[in-house]
Amino acid sequence: MRGEAIASTEWLAARIGDPEVKVVDTRFIVAVDDEGRFIEVPGKDPFLEAHIPGAVFLDLDDLRDPVAPAHLVGADVFDELMSARGIGNDNEIVVYDTEGGVWSARLWWALRLNGHERVRILDGGFTSWTLEGRPVESGDRVVAPSRFESVLTEGLKVEIADVIGAAEDRAAVVVDALSEPFHAGRIRLYPSLPAGHIPGAINMPAPDNLDPRTHRLLGVAALRERWDPVVEKAERIVTYCGGGMYGAFDLFVLHLLGYDAALYDGSWEEWAATDDLPIATDPPGLPDERLPTPTRTQGS
Repeated sequence: MRGEAIASTEWLAARIGDPEVKVVDTRFIVAVDDEGRFIEVPGKDPFLEAHIPGAVFLDLDDLRDPVAPAHLVGADVFDELMSARGIGNDNEIVVYDTEGGVWSARLWWALRLNGHERVRILDGGFTSWTLEGRPVESGDRVVAPSRFESVLTEGLKVEIADVIGAAEDRAAVVVDALSEPFHAGRIRLYPSLPAGHIPGAINMPAPDNLDPRTHRLLGVAALRERWDPVVEKAERIVTYCGGGMYGAFDLFVLHLLGYDAALYDGSWEEWAATDDLPIATDPPGLPDERLPTPTRTQGS
């Protein structure tokens, strides 16, 4: 595997306090109420209660372009976000969340898109860290600003026109990283948008790459058994989800396994809102008006 993209808890524990290693907590919590509706829970408060020593917090909503929320902020804003957290171009960066990386992969991908290759996702995230009894600290941290300058990397991001082409290309594979009920169209992800998936997309839910207890990645053999039959013959691979997070995690797993893929940043938030684009459900023709309408402000 491309092991440079992942950090074990042992690897990080040995580098706590190293000024060259920057740790970013991107926990993003989505709860489900008794009626099955999604409720976004701010991640900053749990971060203040306990986090990996030396970590700084980044709200993933800050990565959303305020003009086009389905997309990543521009390079100038991204540079400001990183610089304000003491992150420079020479730093090794470790990102984590409380769900094994399905959220922090968004920042991992954004850093690589903006030219920063030295970034790792913490295997098992905060869950494994605490299960192992490793040290935590509370409160916020004031850091000295640094200087981060982006250089765009080609090939990691595609736009809606590229996805339309990929969906019609038999040599391409489009991967939907959302959970199966959303992919099938039985549950509406956004109250104002139709349910379903991009026609031809293969459903590979991001959390299924993880051990449900430790949140560590499955073993290499299990990941290959899951992914190789789907993508090994593909000439190009595109991942997506609701708002570019789960899709980034599937892309991360593909990267580990040696596959190159691109993220459709706009994801379902853009596709379903665009007139005249086809939408598929399982089974075909599932009546959208009968679907539950969960309440949330951010797609996975």
